Amino acid sequence: MKVLLRFTCLMLMMVISLFSAFSVNAVDIDAPVDEEIIDEYAYTVSVSANLSINSNTATCRSTVYANSYVTKIALTQYLQKKVNGSWTNIKTWSKTVNTYVISYTNTKSSLSSGTYRTRTVAKVYKNSSYETVSSNSSTVQI
Repeated sequence: MKVLLRFTCLMLMMVISLFSAFSVNAVDIDAPVDEEIIDEYAYTVSVSANLSINSNTATCRSTVYANSYVTKIALTQYLQKKVNGSWTNIKTWSKTVNTYVISYTNTKSSLSSGTYRTRTVAKVYKNSSYETVSSNSSTVQI
């Protein structure tokens, strides 16, 4: 019985070791073909864009979390509509903060039918150097 238990534990450890050697990376399928997908940012921990639409009113949320040594974040938030296969800016908002976290929410009412998304683009500064980060929300159709 002890031999069977040891053998089972050994096999389980080998299977776990084998599968832990593999990694999986997710890719944003809505990213334009010419947009560079960056696995890791130098200054930024995460960037997100979220869109919800209720009664033809869009609520756009953008969030950037950076490392604590970041001195400034300049964020631009876009509400975009798909027109003839391309994304067109319907409304643009901007905000700059002198800290390493920003959460920015805006609304736009009286939307017409169509497919929408929110796009977040931010410059994340460490003193005078910066990196540009971006994120697209999921699409919402009304």
